[in-house]
Amino acid sequence: MQKTKSKIFNKNLFKLYKSEKKELPCLFLDRDGVIIKDCHYIKNPEEVALEEGAWKLIKRAFYSKWIIVVITNQSGINKKILSWDDYYQVTRKMISLFDFGNPFAAIYANSAESTESYKSWRKPSPEMILQATRDLPIDLSKSILIGDRKSDLEAGYNARIPFLFHVKTGHGEREKNIILSDEILCKNIKLINSLEEFPFDILD
Repeated sequence: MQKTKSKIFNKNLFKLYKSEKKELPCLFLDRDGVIIKDCHYIKNPEEVALEEGAWKLIKRAFYSKWIIVVITNQSGINKKILSWDDYYQVTRKMISLFDFGNPFAAIYANSAESTESYKSWRKPSPEMILQATRDLPIDLSKSILIGDRKSDLEAGYNARIPFLFHVKTGHGEREKNIILSDEILCKNIKLINSLEEFPFDILD
């Protein structure tokens, strides 16, 4: 059977958060177009570059003791545009750009092309988020999700994450009107041009 799911854990952070004996808020982030620039099915680690404000936001959240989790759709794998090995190389490169250490407690990815299969991890399904709550002591009622696509925000809404942010980077500018036309999402999200505009105070 073809592999469609991947979990990468930061073992040191995993142990640290488990030892806290309490639930912590989580910053859920899409990868392409939010943390790193979207290069359309990126497979070359040399092309990996952080989006504006990503380093600052993630460092602030990390030192404010937020759990940081990445949830990413990678349908290019099933489409044979890239491989799981390509995905892992890009992920390792992304992590290396954070010079204060690996800030990600977990990184979840799926290669599904649709959400038709039972318990699909593909966003807008909330399953990657819910899996993170099973793996880590996450308080969803205090958590945040940031994405550039409607499917990111729908996944957060479906998981009942209260703080949803849409960024115009990546596919954000193109999807903005689609998101704003959705009456439910429109009432539950905040729009920012880039992560530089994120209200950092809410992490304190």
